[in-house]
Amino acid sequence: MANTFSPSSTASPSRPSHLRLSNARALLRLLRKHNPCSKADLTRLSGLSAPTVSSAITHLTQLGLIESIGDGESSGGRPPELLRFNGTRGYVAAADIGGTRLRMILTDLNGVVITQWSTILLKHQKTPDEICALIHEGLAVMCQQNGIPIRKVVHLTAGAPGITNVTKGMVISAPNLKEWNNVPLREMLQKQMGMPCLVENDTNLAAVGEYRRGAAQGIDNFVFIAIGTGVGAGIFLRGQLHHGAQWSAGEIGYLGVSGMKREPMYVRQIGQLERVIGGGGIEERWMKVLESHPSPSNAELSKLRAAQIFDLARDGDPLAADVVGEIAVLLADAVTDISLLLNPEVVILGGGIGSHPEVCRLTEKLLERHEFAHPQIRSSSLGTQAQLFGAISLSLSAAEAQLLR
Repeated sequence: MANTFSPSSTASPSRPSHLRLSNARALLRLLRKHNPCSKADLTRLSGLSAPTVSSAITHLTQLGLIESIGDGESSGGRPPELLRFNGTRGYVAAADIGGTRLRMILTDLNGVVITQWSTILLKHQKTPDEICALIHEGLAVMCQQNGIPIRKVVHLTAGAPGITNVTKGMVISAPNLKEWNNVPLREMLQKQMGMPCLVENDTNLAAVGEYRRGAAQGIDNFVFIAIGTGVGAGIFLRGQLHHGAQWSAGEIGYLGVSGMKREPMYVRQIGQLERVIGGGGIEERWMKVLESHPSPSNAELSKLRAAQIFDLARDGDPLAADVVGEIAVLLADAVTDISLLLNPEVVILGGGIGSHPEVCRLTEKLLERHEFAHPQIRSSSLGTQAQLFGAISLSLSAAEAQLLR
């Protein structure tokens, strides 16, 4: 599945060097969009002069970003030379740091997946140093298995499950991990990996993934809500991620819960809503229900994880249905509050729990009671891959600027 670089450039075209860079970037994107094509095609599509296109193509060929694939069909004269973007000029990688698992992906510069790698995080492996070492190990394994020199990997983006200052590459707090407070993760990764890196909140990355490849394609105003071990949201406004003044926009796990006293919020502790509708909260609620309904089958039922409880509710179990119904009410309340503030066109539910069909069905049904502030509810189309594809998208954008330099 191909991806594209994001169209962002801060260079001023007034200076010759910036103009050349701007032309090269524009032609590279046209070539990727109309791959393959000839110089004449690029001249026609870009509106640039033939000498300008020829000069830029020479430069891009020298950089290894464009390659010739032979002659195309002739329309009567000399057959045109066909050019294509060289997607194997380099590679980019992504890492999704979860509360229980580290997952990674490696793609070429077209965003085509080469391979994936994952590992369960043991308790002692959740410190920043251990995570960085595991990411390096995972990248080395993926490259070795596919015969790719690790030096050809030009960029990596990592997603962290907590409040993240993207500008500084700092994870301010990740309560579901160990010793993750004011962690300079980007600096640590760049030192460990020997390449440029970017760090972003994992739910924000999932929102980017859905925007680029998933359920939010063509939607500029939407909210992605992830419910798994943790609870968070990625907010897209006018086609851009919204981080907030202090990077905490979307930390909806700290929202209050109806019937519970509002409490102070601390970055080193999980929030009230997350404690109730996150995986641990759902399983705790299920245990209380079983305790109030003694049965010989409870020993087995008590071992169910949150998603399995939702499966049980979908299959008609009344006790599980009560638990899921209570969770859906709290989630629908949160969606309503978000909708009153941001009025998104779509709310996408994702994560191991949030994307469950029963959650989506019940939440949508509850929202139908409202005459307004009723966004369309969609289930994530990328599932657990959303974070990784979002991270790859950001790395592709960074790689373009890096390789053109």
